[in-house]
This record gives sequence, structure tokens and C-alpha cells, in this order.
Amino acid sequence: MSDAVTLIVTRGSLKGQKFVFSQPTQCLIGRARDCTIQLQREPGCLDVSRHHCVLEIEPSGVRVRDLGSLNGTFVNGRLIGQRLPGESAEYISTSDLPARPLRSGDQVGVGGVVFLVSFRQTSPQRNTEDSWCVNA
Repeated sequence: MSDAVTLIVTRGSLKGQKFVFSQPTQCLIGRARDCTIQLQREPGCLDVSRHHCVLEIEPSGVRVRDLGSLNGTFVNGRLIGQRLPGESAEYISTSDLPARPLRSGDQVGVGGVVFLVSFRQTSPQRNTEDSWCVNA
């Protein structure tokens, strides 16, 4: 695993933005205010759930888990998870939803937004500050 994980928005309303994670964390993506990456309710994001998916960033690797979204989460254009039509998100146990490992170069699609996942090595002298996400 690398010292940092970068998400580069390649399509959608946040196109061109970068999010850098240098510490183990969970990156929540969705429309709710408490999301790490909050997507606005606008064209291209209207089919994004309040809590759509989570990236689990750990020293052993990075995984993405759909959180029971209605329209699903995609990795490299393939659907990796969503709730069934008519199923309520409140009654879904996220621990039962599978996590998919990600590799550098994978693309994660959430609504009309696509994130390019990139792992990179940082310098040998690691920054030990408490900050874990930087919107570059």
C-alpha cells in the first residue's frame, strides 16, 4: 500500500478537484452534509444517495462499499452494489454489503461523478499531523 491515496474527479460537477488521504480513514461520499466528499443536488448528482458509498482507506489497501444506494456504485463501469427496488435504505445493514478492493487506476462512478483512484509513495519522512484529507 502507498503512503497516500488520491481521488481525482474526472467527470461531473467537481471535475478537476483532487482529494488526498494520507492516513487510514473512511471517506464517505454522498449528498449529506456529514459526507467527506459532499456532492450537490444538481444535474449529474440527482441520482446520488445521501450516504451513497464509502472508501475504506487502510494500510493494507483501499476498498469501496456501496451503502445501499438506489442507483448503485460503479467500478470501471461495472455495478458493484445497490439496494433492490422497493427496499428501504434504513433497513439495510452496511456490514452485509460487500466491499470491493481498488487498484491504482480504477475509476469509481457515483451518479454522474467519476473518481480516478491513484496510489502514490510520499517521501520517506512521513507527515504525522492529524490531518487526513486535503482537497488539493
